[in-house]
Amino acid sequence: MDEHMQRRLDKQRKLFKQLGIHLDALSIHEKVFSTKLRGYDPEEVDSYLDEIISDYERFYATISDLMDKWQEQQVALREMKSSSRPEPDRFAIDPKQIEEIVLKMEYNLRQLKTKIRPEPDFFVD
Repeated sequence: MDEHMQRRLDKQRKLFKQLGIHLDALSIHEKVFSTKLRGYDPEEVDSYLDEIISDYERFYATISDLMDKWQEQQVALREMKSSSRPEPDRFAIDPKQIEEIVLKMEYNLRQLKTKIRPEPDFFVD
C-alpha cells in the first residue's frame, strides 16, 4: 500500500474512532474469514466487502467534507461576532457634562433675559 493511501486510511480510522465507528475501510479489507466445508463463496464475500469498503470511503469523504465546512462556518461565525461588537458609544455624555451644559444654558438664559428686558419682574421663573 502506498504512503498516500496509508495516510488517508489513518485519518479515516482516527475520525471514525472519534465518531464511535468501529470499522474502517482498512479493517474491512484486512478481515480474513475461515472457510468451512459448506461455507460462503470467498470470491462473493470479497466482492461484497469491496462494495462496503467503497461505501466507507464515500462516507469518510462526505463526513470529512462536512466537518471542513462546519469548521469554516465556525470561523465565519466567530468573525461575525467579533466584528458586530458594538463600538464604544461616541455620543454618550457624562452626567457631569450634562450638568455643566444645563448650568451654562441657565446662565445664558439669564443673560438673554437681562438684554431683552432689563425689568426684573417681567419674567416669571
